[in-house]
Order: sequence, then C-alpha cells, then structure tokens
Amino acid sequence: MSFLPSDFHNLLRYDSLTFDSGLAAAFTVGYRLEDRPEDVWSARFTKFKFDPDDATTEGAARLMAHAGRILVRGLGLNPGKTVFAPALRSGEQVADPDGVIALLARRCAGACRYQPELLQKEPHLSTGRGGLDPAFRELLLEEAGYRSASAGDAETIIIVDDFIATGKTLSLAATAILERNPDTTVYGFALAKPEWHAMMLDWYDVDVGNGHIPPDWSAIWANSA
Repeated sequence: MSFLPSDFHNLLRYDSLTFDSGLAAAFTVGYRLEDRPEDVWSARFTKFKFDPDDATTEGAARLMAHAGRILVRGLGLNPGKTVFAPALRSGEQVADPDGVIALLARRCAGACRYQPELLQKEPHLSTGRGGLDPAFRELLLEEAGYRSASAGDAETIIIVDDFIATGKTLSLAATAILERNPDTTVYGFALAKPEWHAMMLDWYDVDVGNGHIPPDWSAIWANSA
C-alpha cells in the first residue's frame, strides 16, 4: 500500500493514510516539510500553525477557499448536496464557531453547505507536536467518542482541518459521520501534511516538495509572506 499522494488539479490527493477508515480520500494543498524551513510554502504553513497573525490566518483562509472550489469542481460534486464541516480540536466538544478551523471550513464551503456542528466528541488532552507517546495519542483519540449529527440529504461531506498527520482524527470523524449518514461519501481536506524530506527520499526514493503548487497561488496568500 502506497502512502504517496497523486496530483489532483494542483492539490495532493491521498488515497491511503496510516488511518483512513471511512475516508474516500484526503486532500491537502501541499507539504509542511519539517526539515526544509527554507521552502516557502513550508514556512507559510509553519507560521500559520505555530506563530499566526491576522495576515497569515487570512492568507490561509483565502487559499483554502480557492482550493475548496477546485476540489468541488474536480470531484464533480453537487454543491447543493455537499457539506463542509470543521474538524475538532482536542479541547473542543463541538467546533468553536470563532476558531481557525471553523474559519477554514466556512471559507471552503463557498456555494456548498456549511454545517459547523456536524461533529461532536469529548474533550481530551492535546495530541499535538511532541511530548506524548504515539500509542497514548491514539488512545486519547479513541476515547474521544466521536459522534455525528444528521447531514440531511447531503451526498458528500468534506471534513476540513489545518493539517493531516496520520489521518486518525479524520478517520474517527468519518466513521462517526457514516454511522449517522450511511449514504454519504466522506473526504478530508487540509492545508498541508507534515513530512520529512530526507525520510521520504530514503524510504520511497521520492524528492517531495511543493513544486505542484501554481506560482500564482502565492498571490492568494499575499499578505502572509
């Protein structure tokens, strides 16, 4: 099973993740290369994640809105029956309507439907960067008890997050959505996937980078450079 993405209308499409139960596929704009801080897009994604300001947040939201339109068109989706919903932070029971993930999902939705309270879970300790053993992080997510509301007559649901690592959060969310909405197709969508350039070169002999992102997309993120 390959975990390498394919190019999908200048996005990265992942048909396999470490955890992908319930997901038809997951998409990102690009990579956040942990060992390539000089990479322009990695630097933008890192600033958004760890040192955001208003311009960075707005730049990311504009880019996701643009990429969201491409995703809907590329998948041939019916906007009236497509729902965008925010993923949940560790401390959230439902998505914070003023939070950055909700902002990304709302902007992505565009002409589609936006359902901010589609997902619910129990708050838990952060599973973020460093500190926690991977097995413990997985246990925390498993104990979160993801639940989904009805998405009505939706045919497609797209869960929006900022970054995709192993896919565990998206997988649990997708499984909960399909339990309540079994006739839907669920996708994940995020800004980037963290990767190590050296590791991908060593393991897969693939020189990963963000060369697939069109140069004019930098103008969409203009105020966050």
